[in-house]
Amino acid sequence: MVPFETTGEPMVGVIVEGLPEWDYIAAPEAVTHKVRFALERFQLLQPDEPLVVGVSGGPDSITLLHVLWRLRDEFGWEMTVAHLNHSLRGTDADADEAFVRAFCERLGIPCVTRKVDVRAMAREGKLSIPQAGRRERFRLFAEVARKIGATKIALGHTASDVVETVLLNLLRGTGTDGLQGIPPKSPLTLTDGEWQMANDQWQLVRPLILCWRSETEGYAKVYRLKPRQDKSNLDKKAARNWVRWELLPLLRKRFPKVEGALWRLSELARDESQWLNESADERLNALTLHADGREMAVERDAFLKLPKALRRRVLKRMVERLAGALNEVSFEHLEASVRLIERHSTDAALHLPSQLFLQIAKGKVWLMKVMTDDLRMS
Repeated sequence: MVPFETTGEPMVGVIVEGLPEWDYIAAPEAVTHKVRFALERFQLLQPDEPLVVGVSGGPDSITLLHVLWRLRDEFGWEMTVAHLNHSLRGTDADADEAFVRAFCERLGIPCVTRKVDVRAMAREGKLSIPQAGRRERFRLFAEVARKIGATKIALGHTASDVVETVLLNLLRGTGTDGLQGIPPKSPLTLTDGEWQMANDQWQLVRPLILCWRSETEGYAKVYRLKPRQDKSNLDKKAARNWVRWELLPLLRKRFPKVEGALWRLSELARDESQWLNESADERLNALTLHADGREMAVERDAFLKLPKALRRRVLKRMVERLAGALNEVSFEHLEASVRLIERHSTDAALHLPSQLFLQIAKGKVWLMKVMTDDLRMS
């Protein structure tokens, strides 16, 4: 087994089912070592900074909180936990909230919880339930971070989550960005009202990104943390659960090292996406005729001189500047936008998700976060 320090790949199989005697030593050491390594390698957290920790009550987030709590004297972090009760699982959700509160009280960590009706918010906002839940979690994280002066929100995503996300994105159709799975850190994106201009000041960081789920579960067993188990994670009708419980076990039978291979793919995609984004940003800065918090414009002819792959990437960066990195504009939307720009020099428009509007007018390409009276067609 090659150590992950030399390959960048998380070690597989450190913790095994049943936790033999040796693993009572290996479990906490492996997880703690990998967290330390991730913090340094990806520059996730700095000493002596305030920190928000998003905790659901499951094995991953509880392990994350416990590891950071054990390291906090060494690093000087001032931690506050944020937990959102989505009201989706009745008394189970209420029990999760109570568990997180009690766990934080045992560790002496401040805890902020909030209960919302995510299903109703999804209906009201015409969103999927996962989209509405993410929006409310991020809003809570931002509110807590602003209150305590934090710039980082730590989440419990693991290498297993990365691999599952890569597979899901492949099956749904994706480009280089989707092959990253879940990055070690990313900007917190909120696009509503007062928060829109402040998104860049907060980052989501993932200290468990080099740990496999079996390791976090082993850690929780060793320390007898008794995390909550979300029964909905066993429902194979959900795409991610089907990948976790059906597809990956099947792939392991034929390709025993499939998870390590998918992890390496995500790392390669992350490096390439970073380079492409930097190149696109350079071109976009050179092309930009106008930019503020609500709209951007580039000259159409200069845009069309770019290679097609870079056109798509520049347009994607425009979308991200106005709607944040976690927006709902898909590859298909970007392709339709590029085709529109290629075919029309003026008097053409396209509505996009995330309240965006693409408009071509008088040889310029405008992307706007708009109301209907903002349109520039004439």
